[in-house]
Amino acid sequence: MTGTLGAFAVLAWLAYIASRMLARRQLPEVVAFLLVGAVLGPSGIELISQDELVKLQPITEVALAILMFVIGERVSTRALKAARWALTAGIIQFAVSAVSVFFVTRAVGAGESVALVLAVLAGAGAPMTVAHVVSSVKGTGAYGTGLVGTHAISDALATTSFAAVLPVAALLSEQDAAISSALFDFLQLGIGGAVLGVAGGWLISRIGFQIETSGELLLFVLVHILLAWSLSEWLGSSLPLAALVAGATAASVSAEAFSARLFRTIKSIEQPLYLLFFGLAGASIHMDDVVNVGLVGVAYVLVRVVGKIVGGLLGGMLGGLHWKTALRLGVNLTPQAGVAVGLAVLASETLGSEGSEIATVVLGSVVLFELIGPLLVARDLKSMATGEDQAAPLDHANVPVPAKILLASPIPIDIPEWVIDLIARWRSSVVIFMPGSGGDDRVERVVRLCTSKDVEHEVKFLVTESFTGAVARVQAEEHADMVILFSSRPMGHTSRLVLFPVERISRQLSVPVLNFPIVTEGPPEPDAETKKWLWRS
Repeated sequence: MTGTLGAFAVLAWLAYIASRMLARRQLPEVVAFLLVGAVLGPSGIELISQDELVKLQPITEVALAILMFVIGERVSTRALKAARWALTAGIIQFAVSAVSVFFVTRAVGAGESVALVLAVLAGAGAPMTVAHVVSSVKGTGAYGTGLVGTHAISDALATTSFAAVLPVAALLSEQDAAISSALFDFLQLGIGGAVLGVAGGWLISRIGFQIETSGELLLFVLVHILLAWSLSEWLGSSLPLAALVAGATAASVSAEAFSARLFRTIKSIEQPLYLLFFGLAGASIHMDDVVNVGLVGVAYVLVRVVGKIVGGLLGGMLGGLHWKTALRLGVNLTPQAGVAVGLAVLASETLGSEGSEIATVVLGSVVLFELIGPLLVARDLKSMATGEDQAAPLDHANVPVPAKILLASPIPIDIPEWVIDLIARWRSSVVIFMPGSGGDDRVERVVRLCTSKDVEHEVKFLVTESFTGAVARVQAEEHADMVILFSSRPMGHTSRLVLFPVERISRQLSVPVLNFPIVTEGPPEPDAETKKWLWRS
């Protein structure tokens, strides 16, 4: 194992150096990772052998799961609302590609089982590759998010469809299979992965928002992904699908502020994972497969490209994109990697000689799609106009006043009357949140003020939670448009390394946060004699 890790260390170092060289020429880093992996892998100088790739497979699977979890944010309900064309384009291009590949490959001589599985795999995309390209060329905005989301939807559809058609393909190829086992495999691989993902995403959302530090939050998520990997191995379900659904679920059911903090924290380790995954993926590429794809392989490549372009055009226009943008979307959907390779290998293990033919076609085409596709996507993203990513200038004369305001304090205080006057002038409602009880004089006073000024109000009490997490939770539950904090800040010496409550809360929330510091007495300053005594001690 020491030799295996040493060989991978050399691969990683060379891949990083190559990525920096390509970056100077404005080329995506993922191409460098793949090329170096292919040169050093079994098809090249064999610095990393096939046996060593097998040893590193668990690490690759965990890296894949983490990256798919991050990509799940791109197919959350919020992301799909921002780019609704991602859903329509994802579904339609998958259907067009699958149907086209099935009939054309059958026409050029492929068997029914081979054509059926190739049709499903043709719809799969490359969300991780495209996400890395979008990030490397700084292709932010609705189009970049929607493009990755479309690829992620393609992979989700491919995984669930593959679970349904593989047992049917086994029956058509006269393998030992039955209808009952076909149904069980579909439930196990597809539905099982989706259920595992929903449960994991919900658990991360419900517990994770109480964690304050980024390090602990990252550890919390990684532990649960490792647990999901173990459960998927035991249940026989799809780990990439489970991770994708988990990320989408966590992003959809979490408060917006926590969702942003969650994925920002995980993305801090995204770059090393891309190098790890794509370096090993490049080493797994068999260059010999390119020349062995035959007529079926050529038909698969050509028809898949046409199906992606036509399906992306139709789905994008149906979702509201201009036809020129929708046409470019179809071109950007041609990359293929990750999930298609894994499913092709599974088919080869299940379908015998027909499975080997499927694996040869898919692996050979992936070499082309994975090496050429990212270059096309990067070039297209750079050439696109950036108008959609530029925010419109803020019209200060028409800034809306907040409809609901959260007043929060970590200690019982007397809220100034002028604050309530301002809220009354805005005609906003208010949520008062601080320690205390219903009979507290300070609480009674602010309630009387709100009542006298006709301000709609609600009182909540801080009990045992941390103040930072509690404020984030209440803001999300009440959908407050503004938070006004009355937070204490000790006098005396402070450290720049210390984050005060207002600073931690401001980092978590996406709404305006106003802070009115409450000065509390710190420890008394020692006199000169005491300082001398402390110094001598």
